[in-house]
Amino acid sequence: YLIELTLKDFDLNQETNPEIVIAISGFSPVSSRGIHMLKLIIFDMDGLMFATEQVNYRAFTEIVKEEGYNPTFEQYIGFLGMNAKDIQKKYYVYYGEDVDAEGIYKKVGNRSKQIIREEGVPEKEGLRELLQVVREKGLQTAVASGSDTDVIKEYLDRTGLNEYFDMVLSSKDVKRGKPFPDVFLEICKAFDVKPEETLVLEDSANGVQAALAGNLPVINIPDLLPIPKEQQEKCVAVVENLKEVIPYI
Repeated sequence: YLIELTLKDFDLNQETNPEIVIAISGFSPVSSRGIHMLKLIIFDMDGLMFATEQVNYRAFTEIVKEEGYNPTFEQYIGFLGMNAKDIQKKYYVYYGEDVDAEGIYKKVGNRSKQIIREEGVPEKEGLRELLQVVREKGLQTAVASGSDTDVIKEYLDRTGLNEYFDMVLSSKDVKRGKPFPDVFLEICKAFDVKPEETLVLEDSANGVQAALAGNLPVINIPDLLPIPKEQQEKCVAVVENLKEVIPYI
């Protein structure tokens, strides 16, 4: 709820308790520019920190064609924000019950890793500037990704960004992946921080929905596709790059 009061709402001829005015003005957990009492920022990884969705799509296309199927961009979009188990379920939907879903998933992952090893991890615009400001403000940080834990750690190692994060958690290590909020809530629990004291940064509709389902404030930085308008309206903000997140913290 957001309560807006102006001077005309008060009788200035009567004594007004300033503490009451302050309490009312700070009622909303989300202000026009940021989160009140912000303590923790949770970063998605693929498509948010790193432009790896393009790499993963390339690997997906190559491997699925080798397996004799016809991959499409629309199919790949259906994976965004999902964990391994849910992605493999999608393979059955796309290619039939006889498909080797686990085998294809592993081959796509290995091909993505090969591309990253050969070409490097592509960082998204504004990532380092944002992380530096987050560090200066003394905020706690975590990565919550649908990628395996070893992949998360490998990418942070390769980019030298380990030092900026206090925790990493894969959706594979919680009961339900995105669009459920389990991975975010588990991180909040680990830091003993309330959801409303947390800011989630997400690029995909599944990730944004997971944050909203857990009542966590979220900023959307779109990658391959914009999120639905009804989701945009529930976000703290929708911005073009990570540098534009800085005013909200």
